[in-house]
Amino acid sequence: MAGDVEILRRKDDNSCRDIKAIVNILMSRGFTNEFLSDHGDYYMFSVNKPDYDDDFRWYLDDASSWAVMYIDIIKREYLYRCTVEDSSGQKTDYYRYIYIEGYGDRAFMYLNFLHEYFKLFPDDIFAGAADYLYTKEDIDRIYEKEIWLGNWYGLDPKTL
Repeated sequence: MAGDVEILRRKDDNSCRDIKAIVNILMSRGFTNEFLSDHGDYYMFSVNKPDYDDDFRWYLDDASSWAVMYIDIIKREYLYRCTVEDSSGQKTDYYRYIYIEGYGDRAFMYLNFLHEYFKLFPDDIFAGAADYLYTKEDIDRIYEKEIWLGNWYGLDPKTL
């Protein structure tokens, strides 16, 4: 069973304008049924796949057929997650932007979604199940491997 995971954003604009891009990524991955609910300061977004799909490898390799995401559109202090220091010593605060409920076996879904997500939002960070932080470069490196571990999102990205 996968743990809950998050996508963190350093910008102060956790706005809803990126939701269309997120929906398009999920649709391209076979999630064709969706529901978006506006709760004022966040959107609850649920998606699922049809019962079977012969064309999409990511469905066949991953038992996950649905996902629930909470997309925070207003940055609040209680969403503060961590401070990251880059190679130049500059510190940046990161806040939760997307919270993904982790029920089911979603390792491949996470990896495919994040690979496409980071093409659009390369400055965001993925917080895995064990509070490890993954950058775009980490996700790309894992994605390009021929063989990867099913619990990659709970392991130190430096060891993968």
